[in-house]
Amino acid sequence: MSDEAQVIRFPVERRQPRRLVSLRELQELFGFSERWWRYRTAEESFPVHRWGGRLRFDPIEVEQWMEERYPRPTT
Repeated sequence: MSDEAQVIRFPVERRQPRRLVSLRELQELFGFSERWWRYRTAEESFPVHRWGGRLRFDPIEVEQWMEERYPRPTT
């Protein structure tokens, strides 16, 4: 090994953290009832983040989950 330290350079491009939304905001984004979303959050595969008894959702993860679960009909 040499005496010189190796410098690790991180990419300049940094991602913005995704904003997690509440159940009410999820309803506004996707347009289903609170009851429908409560049923989905009870499912094992549904992407939900639980912090201190509060439910938070990543809209991008939810949209991907919905596309896999309920594909759009092809015309």
